[in-house]
Amino acid sequence: MEFVKKLSKKKIFQHTNMEPSEFYTSMLVIPNKIAAIVGLDVFSKDYKTVSANLMGLISIYVLFAYVSVCTVVEVRHDVNDLIYCLVTVGIGLQGVMKIFTFLRYRKDLVWIQDYSKALYKEEGETHRAVLMDDITIMNVLTKIILGFYGFTSVFMLLAPMIKTYLTGHKYLTFGFWLPYIDRFSWLGYFCNFVMQFIMSVVITSENMGPDTIYFMTMMNSVTQIDLLMIKLRDVCNKIENHDFNIKEDLKDIFKRHQEHLLYVRNVEKIYRSYFFVLFSSLGATLVLVLYAIVTRAWIAGYTSCIFIIYEFFIFCYLPTLLEMKKEKLQQEIYNLPWYKMTTSDQKSVRLFLEATQQPNCLTMIFYPMNMPSFMEVMKIIYSILTLLLTIRNE
Repeated sequence: MEFVKKLSKKKIFQHTNMEPSEFYTSMLVIPNKIAAIVGLDVFSKDYKTVSANLMGLISIYVLFAYVSVCTVVEVRHDVNDLIYCLVTVGIGLQGVMKIFTFLRYRKDLVWIQDYSKALYKEEGETHRAVLMDDITIMNVLTKIILGFYGFTSVFMLLAPMIKTYLTGHKYLTFGFWLPYIDRFSWLGYFCNFVMQFIMSVVITSENMGPDTIYFMTMMNSVTQIDLLMIKLRDVCNKIENHDFNIKEDLKDIFKRHQEHLLYVRNVEKIYRSYFFVLFSSLGATLVLVLYAIVTRAWIAGYTSCIFIIYEFFIFCYLPTLLEMKKEKLQQEIYNLPWYKMTTSDQKSVRLFLEATQQPNCLTMIFYPMNMPSFMEVMKIIYSILTLLLTIRNE
């Protein structure tokens, strides 16, 4: 994190906010505006479920489904072209699930962000420096993520254009095209490119905004644990200074921990079905992407591959980071000089420790979201890819 703190001094990451709550609120503006392009700006005060932008997004997906089906029918006898087309279907499935998630759980998403703002405002009075440090790190990482999305989108669109210009052969970003138009003519190529360009912008916006919001949501949960650990250290210092009036401090800690548990349960409720669809669809898609890269030298596939692995990684790493923080929280509880406390305070601390040891993590319905799961998925994908390449060579 020291490297990130150094980056925060760069001009692009600097800010003028002085209060944690205001800083965090300002950070939500950009991802919410990006999500507004596709009608998923659920944090806007005047948000309407039925909007022109959302209808446009749904229309894009309807067109995407239509041309994908037409392309599958056209290339059904060519395994390589069929795989090339099916690669985009998996990306589309997780996108549809993302729309459902944001519309179905809009109230829960708003509650999560409202709670975070209120927490930063309440705790900013006594722990301002710590909160500002955490939000500053979040600000740097958020801008890096947005930049990554922008770069991958531009590369996916430009790489086929550059290859088309250099070789004279017509290359498209994705493996589907408009029916009833000769895709090998320059007019057909231009029409298909325009269609895929519009789809890329829309789908990138749909991923960039909501994924950044998810990142910020999980970073907030980590900050909540940091606050609990600081409060525990304050209690420890009071006891070491022979100040045993800690009942109110312990009540505040227990209250914040209960709020944290509710926060994580809400996040889990919102995202668990999406996680399942994400790993199911993009897992199969990654196998096809890697196969297309190996067998067809698909340039745009490299970006798709990086994007999918990034999605898997970030969705698994953040819950793992939260689990690591929880282990540190338990260690802070162990470090309390409990033997100097009153009997009632000792019982309270013991119950608090037991509460922190209860499972409360993110899942994809029936499987935990963490780095071991990420590694397991990567191993399965590698095994399936190896099998497909072996069968092809035989």
